[in-house]
Amino acid sequence: MHPVLFHIGNFELASYGLMTALGYVAAAGYLAPRLKNSDIKGLTQDLFWNILFIVFLGALIGGKLLFIIVSWPQLGATLADKLTNIVHELRYGFVFFGGLLVSVTAAVWYMRRHHLPLLKTSDFLIVGLPLGHALGRIGCFLAGCCYGKPTTLPWGVRFTDTHSLVAPQLLGVPLHPTQLYEAAFNLVLFLLLHYASKKPHKNGKILVEYIWCYALMRFVVEFFRGDFRGGFLLGLSPSQVISLGIAAIALYIWVKFLRGPQHG
Repeated sequence: MHPVLFHIGNFELASYGLMTALGYVAAAGYLAPRLKNSDIKGLTQDLFWNILFIVFLGALIGGKLLFIIVSWPQLGATLADKLTNIVHELRYGFVFFGGLLVSVTAAVWYMRRHHLPLLKTSDFLIVGLPLGHALGRIGCFLAGCCYGKPTTLPWGVRFTDTHSLVAPQLLGVPLHPTQLYEAAFNLVLFLLLHYASKKPHKNGKILVEYIWCYALMRFVVEFFRGDFRGGFLLGLSPSQVISLGIAAIALYIWVKFLRGPQHG
């Protein structure tokens, strides 16, 4: 596709970086106006923007760390080679679940530190995540990362740009557009959560619905991915194992917090 949108001298604008930034802006732009009508006790403008910054930074750090962990054997034969390749792929090479785990952990710590209602605040914030993620996956599509397996289906996509992140042997081969599968699903999920959040609900319900829906979608889409997925456990990729894990966490939240009467 178009991994680099344009060059100005030595500067190049990477499509992945641009779409990731736009995803952050879109999520923040969706949530910020709704903060005025929010009844979340203690959630000020300053705390809101601090949480978003923590989430964004955590997503970058966690996504890169998990990428390094699952890709370590593929990064080179020597430590020098591995470090060189890590630096080379700083613009790409992120694993969503790594970013999610680190950003959520950091956000939970920050919310508890400032005595914010954890589930209610999470319900408010989580609605913006699939909107930003949808744009980020379009960035993956433009860059050629997270590509799918070869397919004979009529919507198979051929990547021809040699600068894309598609494996060289798959250039020109019709592939599952797994990036667009995820982008479309995330957009639908955003709309569903948007309307669900407008109705009376128990605190934590929107969060759990996001976790269940995304975990199921990711588990399925992983079967169509053609890029290196890390080591496998019982035939499942690391992201599929994590999907099962966070689905179990969502079930725990549901059983422990959501079975009783609605609370404020």
